[in-house]
Amino acid sequence: MRRTGILKDLANFKKWKYMPLLISRGEYQPSSDLYESDIVGAIANCIGTNCGKLKPQLVRHDAKGLTVRDDYLARLLSLRWSPEMTPYDALYKMASDLVYRSNAFAVIFYNDDFTKVKSINPITTTSHRIWDDEKGNTFFKFTWDYDGKEYTVPYQAVIHLKSRYNKKRFLGTPPDAQLKTSLELLDVTAESLRNVVRQSANLKGYLKYNNFIDEDELKEKVVNFQKAYMDASNEGGLGGLDSSTDFHEINQKTQTIPTVQSQFLRENIYRYYNCNDKILMSLFDEAEWNAFYEAVIEPIAIQLSLECTFKLLSERERGCGNKIVFTADRLQCASLQTRTNIGAQLFDRGIITINEYRELLYYEPIEDGDVRMVSLNYVKADEQSIYQIGSGGNSNSGANQTGGD
Repeated sequence: MRRTGILKDLANFKKWKYMPLLISRGEYQPSSDLYESDIVGAIANCIGTNCGKLKPQLVRHDAKGLTVRDDYLARLLSLRWSPEMTPYDALYKMASDLVYRSNAFAVIFYNDDFTKVKSINPITTTSHRIWDDEKGNTFFKFTWDYDGKEYTVPYQAVIHLKSRYNKKRFLGTPPDAQLKTSLELLDVTAESLRNVVRQSANLKGYLKYNNFIDEDELKEKVVNFQKAYMDASNEGGLGGLDSSTDFHEINQKTQTIPTVQSQFLRENIYRYYNCNDKILMSLFDEAEWNAFYEAVIEPIAIQLSLECTFKLLSERERGCGNKIVFTADRLQCASLQTRTNIGAQLFDRGIITINEYRELLYYEPIEDGDVRMVSLNYVKADEQSIYQIGSGGNSNSGANQTGGD
């Protein structure tokens, strides 16, 4: 990636292939309000953490079946996207940006002749723009918050995730305007709570001295009264005064904390992101986790698979059945009973290996455990005779032969 203006000749580089698109552009400059919200921050952390668990795989699906590739690109995707980021870090960062901005970007860096991917860097921008030039080439121009500099790269070299993709041509709809009212009202309720706390520390009463007293002596007597009767050590809660002093209590009306309104506003933000308290606090059960995965995590995994397949693989590789998929362990939040039942069904049919079965039951792998076992209680319907009597004949003849022995 180079500075703006220097990449102009890159547009005509013969290795870049662009799709002709209508002339338009997409611009965005984020607001900082969402980053200051503790609720949105908790949601971003929850979604980012669970997306970071996705496992990238480079696979080939052809007439011979499915093959998991183990080449340079596959290792880069599964071990280190860039020198400073693991796959978990990169996916977490992109998922968090998707929550805050409805758009997440990762720039693909190539070697000098553009034949090999060197790294994939998720970026956070202070502003960005996507547009077409007069030849139909699409570019991505952004200001990187890392160094504050402006860069321009071909859009083909950018992995772009979107949410709420319904208004603009290139970009997802940012949540700033849609959440503005709820966040402002939450700030108002928080201010009301602060006022209640402040009022609880106000004056509770005053001492009236019947005899004339100077200002310094008055302050000293008040301090002595506080130490004697208003300290935590005064367990009885009683105080004594002589005839020269009167205590007058100031009655204040205690304001109620707007908990109902606050909870409604919090749930309104939860609904916007398909989350709830149980998800954020990790108190969900299997059904709630599956609902959250299918509504929030799986759509991000699908976008990642499609974007990475199209922009990291060549047209020839895609034509040969190669693709990049992001998968998750759907049983990671299942109970031990559920894992045992499902594992037993899969293991008997040779779908999973011994070590995969042990992993389901929280056991460590064993040597020579990467083998599949198949129960002989299952046989093809048209091969039952062969399985039972060892030949293609009928069962009567087989029985007669046995009786003759």
